[in-house]
Amino acid sequence: MVKIAPRKPGIVTNLQYGGDASDRCPRCRYVRNRDRPQHSVPVVVDSAQLRNAVGELFHAIQASGKAADDAKFMLGVLEAKVRGREYYLAACSSERIDISSYLKGITYRKGQWEVAKAQVPSVEGQKPDDWSGAHWVGQWKTIKGERVDIPLTPGGAIVPELAMPCAAMRLLAELSSRLSQPGAWGAVEHVRMSEQYYVGKDARSSGKWQGKGNTCSWTAHSCAGCNVRIPYLICDVGSNWIENP
Repeated sequence: MVKIAPRKPGIVTNLQYGGDASDRCPRCRYVRNRDRPQHSVPVVVDSAQLRNAVGELFHAIQASGKAADDAKFMLGVLEAKVRGREYYLAACSSERIDISSYLKGITYRKGQWEVAKAQVPSVEGQKPDDWSGAHWVGQWKTIKGERVDIPLTPGGAIVPELAMPCAAMRLLAELSSRLSQPGAWGAVEHVRMSEQYYVGKDARSSGKWQGKGNTCSWTAHSCAGCNVRIPYLICDVGSNWIENP
């Protein structure tokens, strides 16, 4: 009899970002994969190829020695195919790291990767325990390019990570920018993404960012802020279908 090694608890094959396909969308209030109209992107998942790609990006930066020994930041890669056109994007949450020269180290779809340069809205006016005066600077848009308002205190709770320019946010903002171009939007075949947390050798460990990916222990799950924002950004339901858009 062939013995099969048990899977380690808590390890998943493909991570999901921003909830589950069966969740009710906070923007349109439809169940993403069941109600009509359905979401073209009911959920964003990673893949083995993308986990390897973001890992190669990580190691290229590490090998260069240009990142500070105490550096900590999030890296992300995204691939999408919309209306027959393919997109391969990479991003870093840190403004101090230019990843453009490291993209050539990614072997998956080699030579096709581009840096996500779209600006992510920021938060101003917040205080540590009081976000009553907080407001967005900049406008969020869905992947289809429609304006969307994301609450700063969802359910009345303060989510500090909402102010973070995470790699995932840069990737989805860039994809939105590109899909907003005339003739770009159409049938969505897939949108996949993977993130990995970069920790320099002298950086204090940030265990809360450690993910559950089966390729690398630092293949990251979504932070609280991205779990709030991603469902709004992947909604492509037209405003004419929404009672109070």
